[in-house]
Amino acid sequence: MEQKEKQKSSVRQRADEIKEYRCKNLIAVIEEPRDIKNIGTIIRNVNALGVEKAYIIDPKKALPDDWQEMRERKSLSKLVSEPI
Repeated sequence: MEQKEKQKSSVRQRADEIKEYRCKNLIAVIEEPRDIKNIGTIIRNVNALGVEKAYIIDPKKALPDDWQEMRERKSLSKLVSEPI
């Protein structure tokens, strides 16, 4: 568990170091995601590209109202190797 905490802090530290280089005028919009497992992958890619914000349009209400619930699901937080 301690190793995992160190890894998270290292990742958080790197994210904080590049924060000032993000493009404040670039916003990603994910419209009607078919598989919520892909949302994490999309958000990681959006962050890697320096996008400041990502919005999800979900008219079918496929996503839970509580985002914390999604963060705690192991199936959603692990890396997906399938194409989006």
